[in-house]
Amino acid sequence: MSDLPPVGYLLLLVLIAVLLIFSLGTHRNVRKGNDLLRWLQGGLPLLGRRTTFRWLGSSAVVLKITEATDPFQEAEVVVVLEPRDVSLLWAWARSHGRRDFLILRGWLRRPPRFEVEAGDQRGWTGSDRLRRIDWDSWTEADWGMEGVRVAHSDEADAGEVRSLWDELAAVSGGVWRLSIRRDHPHLEVHVLPPPAEVKADKLIQG
Repeated sequence: MSDLPPVGYLLLLVLIAVLLIFSLGTHRNVRKGNDLLRWLQGGLPLLGRRTTFRWLGSSAVVLKITEATDPFQEAEVVVVLEPRDVSLLWAWARSHGRRDFLILRGWLRRPPRFEVEAGDQRGWTGSDRLRRIDWDSWTEADWGMEGVRVAHSDEADAGEVRSLWDELAAVSGGVWRLSIRRDHPHLEVHVLPPPAEVKADKLIQG
């Protein structure tokens, strides 16, 4: 150690700092993920009788619902966390609006009779599907909500879908995306976690 040149000491300090930040960020993400998993336990039985889960690194947890309840044939919930273990990526992502969020996906026993893509373009994932659709084949609805863009098929009742969006927003920290499609997954919702006092079953029922 004493034979290291000054630049060697500097690089060593940088390496130690990076490893420390990675360790602290990983620990914080695992703690936040476990908190959300405990919170979700109150709502998961509404989706199905059994749940399996697995961590994807330290920034995502996938919960697979088996023996799903009607109208679902299959369902899953994904807890997506900020990349706190990589400081530069975390700073960049947070400056672009990324936060901890939940993805709810459902495969229905029968495909829906209409299609909808609604997204809050200020959210991290709000524009994901909207950027890829052919707007000539969809009808655009104006909900009068800043940042929210909505496309739907002719069979859809835009007011009914707006009510669903509002219900989800009321029991979450905000909605980024609502997707109802005839192809899989039939239903996909991206929401921010709600305040701690809101029970998970309220969100799942929404």
